[in-house]
Amino acid sequence: MTPATAATSRTAIYRDVVREISVNLAMAVPAIRRLRLSRPRNSSAFDGSVDLLDRYAFHGLSEIERLVRPVRGRSVIEFGPGDHLAAGLSMLAAGASRYASIDRFVPDYSSPAAKRWYAGVHAAWAERFPEHPWPQGLCPDDFPESYADRVTTFSQGVEGNEVGRDGATYDIVTSWQVGEHVRDIRSFAELTARLLAPGGVAVHRVDFGPHGCWRRYEDPLTFLHFAPPLWQAMSSNRGSPNRRRHHEFLAAFSAAGLAVTCCGARSFDAGVVDVKKLSASFRGMPSDSLDVRDVIYISRSSSGADR
Repeated sequence: MTPATAATSRTAIYRDVVREISVNLAMAVPAIRRLRLSRPRNSSAFDGSVDLLDRYAFHGLSEIERLVRPVRGRSVIEFGPGDHLAAGLSMLAAGASRYASIDRFVPDYSSPAAKRWYAGVHAAWAERFPEHPWPQGLCPDDFPESYADRVTTFSQGVEGNEVGRDGATYDIVTSWQVGEHVRDIRSFAELTARLLAPGGVAVHRVDFGPHGCWRRYEDPLTFLHFAPPLWQAMSSNRGSPNRRRHHEFLAAFSAAGLAVTCCGARSFDAGVVDVKKLSASFRGMPSDSLDVRDVIYISRSSSGADR
């Protein structure tokens, strides 16, 4: 990097830090927070694109059935489904017995915007999943409000979560790009373990890469350059990455009594991460943990057998 490029990079980082602190402060204002949470958070408005359906409605189902087991006849709970329950509708269409979701911020899952997703799932289903005929009696027009016996939504985060304290369990526990946003990964792992039925399996994909403005930097771990107090000032009121790394998730799952297999792990390109610039709390971490860009964790109770 030339001196001029380095100076430009420092200027860009300074600008982004100031902006992120400002946005974080704004999100502490109740009116602004309510306005922001009323808008889509983690998916685009549905435009009829099969690509969008593959990403936000079909991906979880496809990966679960490819990696571990069919969902037919099994109960599923998803952490952080986001703005709609299109993935849940897909699970039920593929034969899941019931579907539940846990999300800190529950929107109107019956809104017109959400209904467009459900109609899109139905329209694309026969071509996308010919092995799963669409079930009679499952209508996207009245989903999810008419399926209270098969669809449950919980409005709470994973921290201090009481779901499952009554003994309710699920055959499949899953999340996609959620673990990197939770405040406490120990709670994330413990909730997973508590909700797993005997012989159940958990499938969590975690993205360790940059989010938001930090995606545009050549070094994908630029967001790990900041000391924890500065990162807190930029992120405390938002769903920013928690910056926990791969080995920390493995330790959390193990402490919760889960045996983990890692699938589909991808690493950052060689030479793009400048370890010397990492905040001190990251520089001593295992290099093979810092290198992980994203991975799917497949977890089972270490004391139970798969069924």
